[in-house]
Amino acid sequence: MELAHVLREKRQEMNLTQQQLADKLHVTRQTLSRWENSLSYPNLDTLVELSVLLAVPLDTLLKGDNNAMVKKISSDVNDKRRYHRYLIIIGSIFTVILIWLCVLGYGRANQMEWIDRFNPFLETKYGYAVLPDKVEVKKERGIEQHGKTEKKVWLKVPQKVDAYVTDDAFSHGSWLKFSTGEYDLKHRWAYVMHKGSYVYAARLVKKSEIPLQMRETIPDDYTPFKESTGPEHASTALRVNKNFPWWPFN
Repeated sequence: MELAHVLREKRQEMNLTQQQLADKLHVTRQTLSRWENSLSYPNLDTLVELSVLLAVPLDTLLKGDNNAMVKKISSDVNDKRRYHRYLIIIGSIFTVILIWLCVLGYGRANQMEWIDRFNPFLETKYGYAVLPDKVEVKKERGIEQHGKTEKKVWLKVPQKVDAYVTDDAFSHGSWLKFSTGEYDLKHRWAYVMHKGSYVYAARLVKKSEIPLQMRETIPDDYTPFKESTGPEHASTALRVNKNFPWWPFN
């Protein structure tokens, strides 16, 4: 016997109107009427509730010559599983994006070169910096080759300088560490190509080679970062954007 017939007969046996049974199931009378005329079918949760209210075994409600309801329930279950998978996939994508943005922001705030290098939101900039009077030199073990013979020697290796790189005529820029090699006082300015804190290249220049508009904003003397944190150097003290140091797009 089909669900529609069972539902109608059991409702009448219990002397319930369509509206009364619909109220017990928290559905509209029109919905119940459609069930009794095989125009639509309840979902699995409602079917269980019907089984309890009508005191009819669930397998009795599921049996019948027409198995359209079983197919409908099966389809609903499959749809729920599919939607659940889609939800997991979408949630995973958003989680990965959020983690990715957090990593980019962390790298930006802490000037991590390897992160800034692959940050797609940062643009490559070209700036100028004034260098210290001397570059620090450290001795490191190396190999010196004479013809076919090699000899281990101590080499003097110039270290990275820490300088403020000005990117435009308004003194916007950031403190960066980069290598220039040894230099003299005539070439104590550097032309720097960088992306965030990652420096692609730096070469020595004379101050006369710096564009005039930017030359006026670059001092003649180098100021160490520690000394630039006073009120008179507030605009150049921060290594990254002073408003949003964690923001990956700066």
